[in-house]
Amino acid sequence: MEPGNESARPRRTQQERRESTRRRLLEATVESLIEGGYSGTTTLAIEQRAKVSRGARIHHYPNKAALLADVVDHLFSQLSDHYEEAFGRVEGVSDADRLRAGLRMLWSIYRQPSYTAVLELSMAARTDDELRARLVGVGDRHRALAVDAAARYFGLDAELGRNLADTIHAAMMGLLLQRHVEPDEGREEATLSLIEQMVVPHLPASQER
Repeated sequence: MEPGNESARPRRTQQERRESTRRRLLEATVESLIEGGYSGTTTLAIEQRAKVSRGARIHHYPNKAALLADVVDHLFSQLSDHYEEAFGRVEGVSDADRLRAGLRMLWSIYRQPSYTAVLELSMAARTDDELRARLVGVGDRHRALAVDAAARYFGLDAELGRNLADTIHAAMMGLLLQRHVEPDEGREEATLSLIEQMVVPHLPASQER
C-alpha cells in the first residue's frame, strides 16, 4: 500500500467494529477496576478510558451491571480456554501429576492483575442485587464448563466434578484475596498442595489402585 492511499486499506466489517468496541470497553473496565476498585469504576470513566461514546456503550451494554457481568464472563472464558493445556491427557503422565501441574497453572492465571476485577465484582455483588443475579448466571455457565472438563480429563461424574470445581474456585479466590492483603508464596504453595491432597483420592485412577 502506498503512503496516503487510504482507500486501498481493507474496510472493517460491522461485526469487526462491534467486536473492537466491545473489547475496548471490557479492557477499560478491567483497568478501571484494578486501579480504582468497584467504587471508582463508573460508566463515564469507562467510556472515557475506552474512547467510546455513551451511545456506543449503551448499544453494547444498556447498564453498568451488564458490562461488569460480561467482564467476569470474559475473564472466566480465558480461564476455561486453558483447561486443555492444564489438564489435557499426556501419555505417561499420571492423573495426579496432571492435576498437580494443572492447579498451579490455573493459579498462575488467577493471580494475574486482571483477576483483581473478578475479586472486586464478587465483593460488590453482596450489595448489588442486579450484579449478583447476573454473576449467578455467569457462574453457572462456567461451572458447567469446569464440570465438563473434570469428566473429560479425569472421568469424574457431574456431581463430584461440580463439588470439586467449586472447592478449587473458592480456594483460589480466597488465596487471591489473601494475596492482596498479606502475600506469601510459601503459604500459597502449601494451600495448593493441600487442595491436591484432598482432590487426588477422588480421581477414579487413584481409587483403582
